[in-house]
Amino acid sequence: MAKRYPVLDVYTSVDMIGPLSWSDAIAVAVDDHTPFAVDETQPNLIRIYFSSKNACEAANLAVSELHGSLVRTHTHWLSDEDWPSRSQACLQAIKVGRIIVAPPWDIPESSLTTDVLLEIRPALGFGSGHHATTRLALLALQELNLNGREVLDLGTGSGILAIASVKLGGRHALGIDRDPDAIQSAHDSVGDNDVTDRVELRVGDIADLSPSAASVVVANLTGTALVDMSPVIETLIEPEGYLVLTGILDFEESKITDVYLKRHRVIWRATEDEWVGLLLQRQDITHVTRLYLQG
Repeated sequence: MAKRYPVLDVYTSVDMIGPLSWSDAIAVAVDDHTPFAVDETQPNLIRIYFSSKNACEAANLAVSELHGSLVRTHTHWLSDEDWPSRSQACLQAIKVGRIIVAPPWDIPESSLTTDVLLEIRPALGFGSGHHATTRLALLALQELNLNGREVLDLGTGSGILAIASVKLGGRHALGIDRDPDAIQSAHDSVGDNDVTDRVELRVGDIADLSPSAASVVVANLTGTALVDMSPVIETLIEPEGYLVLTGILDFEESKITDVYLKRHRVIWRATEDEWVGLLLQRQDITHVTRLYLQG
């Protein structure tokens, strides 16, 4: 039986709201109310799914208060049974560096031997590869030698980044998400990519993870979440380990670096539209102090 979800539809005739595309401005406005999926398959409409009616109504109020003169909204209930067919109409394979992200109906017939194929089917969860934040995270992972490394994917969504990590050489990846539907979607993706022996998935909260959990931590969240959760996230990285941060709007970057550069250094940075991706390396304070004293 198909499941029904509370949904917020937001319509507009404008392309930009302030410095952001209108859809990104709406996404920022509803972020505090924990949406778990976004559908942008129709022009001038963004459809946002929530796990509870209260969260949907609160998000509607937030959008109306912030952007009421530029948008109109509508809340309703919607079944998830036709999600794949709606998505299939617009999603095709894309290439990010040497990674190809493809839905089942657009698998390339041939590719370079150096290419890495990820088969990701649309579902109620973030991570089809078609958003700039996911693409930036995929690029950042390709900057690392992941061979034999443990990878932790925070807010795994479809599981795309955990899967990419092991296909790029990682020994094992743990994807964690607090939404059970996202984890179910991720399980499907893991099976489709034949990496069930190397990718573990778990419903849970970031705060419940053990310190120094991985040598590579990937956090494709939001700027606000990255700041608020920084005390926990920083404990999850092994000494001299790496941290991939995406979901950062350009005007939020200084807040992020103010927090994380106290214990990390930037080794890679990229942008796409108004989004920023960062690859950081954790610095061992004792090691840094010793180098400083040595002159």
